[in-house]
Amino acid sequence: MSNPGGPAHRNVANIRSPGGTNTGAPASPQTPLRGISSAFGSPSALRAEEDCVILEVGSRYFRAGFAGDAVPKAIVDFGPEAQRRAGDYRQWKVGFEKEWRQRIQGSDWGAAYELWRPDLRNLDLGLIGDKIDKAVREAFAKHLLIDSRPRRFTLVLPSALPLPLLSTILDTLFTNFQPPTISLMSSPVLATAAAGLRAALIVDIGWAETVVTSIYEYREVQCTRSIRAMKMLGQDMFEILTEAIDPTRKHRENEETKSGENSANLLSFEECEEVVTRLAWCKPGKKPEQNAQLRGLTPVKEEDELRPSVRSLHISGESEGDQIATIPLISPSPPKTLRLPFSRLAEPCENALFASGKPFQELDDEEIPMHLLIYRSLLKLPIDVRSVCMARIVFVGGGSKLTGLKGRVLNEVGALIEERGWDPVYGKAIDQLRNNPKLRKTRNRQIDEGPTEILRTSASFLDQEHDPIEEALKREARKIDPPVEAGNLRAIESLGAWSGGSMLSQLKIPAISVIDREQWLQHGASGASRGVEISMTAQRQSMGPGAFKSGAGERSSWTLGLWG
Repeated sequence: MSNPGGPAHRNVANIRSPGGTNTGAPASPQTPLRGISSAFGSPSALRAEEDCVILEVGSRYFRAGFAGDAVPKAIVDFGPEAQRRAGDYRQWKVGFEKEWRQRIQGSDWGAAYELWRPDLRNLDLGLIGDKIDKAVREAFAKHLLIDSRPRRFTLVLPSALPLPLLSTILDTLFTNFQPPTISLMSSPVLATAAAGLRAALIVDIGWAETVVTSIYEYREVQCTRSIRAMKMLGQDMFEILTEAIDPTRKHRENEETKSGENSANLLSFEECEEVVTRLAWCKPGKKPEQNAQLRGLTPVKEEDELRPSVRSLHISGESEGDQIATIPLISPSPPKTLRLPFSRLAEPCENALFASGKPFQELDDEEIPMHLLIYRSLLKLPIDVRSVCMARIVFVGGGSKLTGLKGRVLNEVGALIEERGWDPVYGKAIDQLRNNPKLRKTRNRQIDEGPTEILRTSASFLDQEHDPIEEALKREARKIDPPVEAGNLRAIESLGAWSGGSMLSQLKIPAISVIDREQWLQHGASGASRGVEISMTAQRQSMGPGAFKSGAGERSSWTLGLWG
């Protein structure tokens, strides 16, 4: 007997749909249809909405990667060989390496390997846009392995980038890659965040210039720059190598007309840059005595006892003779192998970055040596900001990897502090005042004959009473918050500006400047609005339709931040 309340039995024939009009024929099996949610239908589409691509555009290199990565996945240079068109196979032609002289005719040293230069005159902005477009496409296709689907971009740029270059970069990205938004972030601030700091003195030793930026609480306080950078260093190394290749070049007739062509054709840019990367180094320079005593170095007597034992092991820091460096070169015709003293390879760093042998009074403001540039940057800061920044000096850029450069800069800055102090006035008159005891006695006598002594009759001059509760609170605060390192010179390593941008984007920290694509294509750079002072006057606003429209994600106004 069947149970009327139980589930009805289903027939197998009722499950399958009939294959045709003939009910007796067996039906063909079919896959049942299922509804797929559009939100989770394609994982690639979902990731395209969430992924944020970090782009860092420099004067010679382009870096790209995803937010959350420690290092960029793509590093693309702007050399002449990296900008070939599709189908250009001249690189594999026989004798292509020897034709480099024809490719550098009519261009300055290193001009074919840089994206832009600080001087924007006679600069083709359209060509810069094309180079950036090809570099981004190459990074997407070869390294990031993603398509051209619209994604959010975070652009890491120097804070002093000219507005025409910024407009060219934004126009290229918005037009060719259709990102919904582009966030602009400053390179010095990101380098500070990548070092785990809130305040720092960022020394960016770049290609065309060295930029010193003071950061306090993630804000740029001041920025100074000098043209003494890696390009000038490479040119000095180029002169030394060409002089070693052809010693009679400077003594030829008509030197002014012939030396430029001959020297440019003697050595290729690639080999000169490789010599700079591998063999260039920096001498330690003079060490300040005060810092050496504070660091607790070995006393003089112990050093005298250790010198014989160290020399017996042949590991003494003072070399008995100058070592010889062997440099094989294949770009000269015929190829040559140079043998140069190792101390000679430190001369470009001395001349280009520190201006050795030149008095400071004869140098212009844009060619100040690196150590003097850092000292003047610290001197212009307020006392509290200076004490924090001088203990957090961060070296970034391509020149920061130069052997011995960081120690040399700290030694030179320490020597300047001991010599001049934090007094902006210096010269012969100040030295005479410090060294002449008669002038010092006269000055002390004038100080002593100053205002009269005030009798301690007021309660404000009495000693403050001991407060045990306040002392306990101070002790607890010292346990929680460690003492802040300040007042001494110290260098700190940083992961770089790109890593800082990746970390902040992964943490969903909003940028100061977020540019919408529709607004940029409609108004351009002229549509950016500057920050307006907040009015403290209370105003009545109606709560009609569209009152919360600005909070729904649309930005009624935007700004270029530091670049506006």
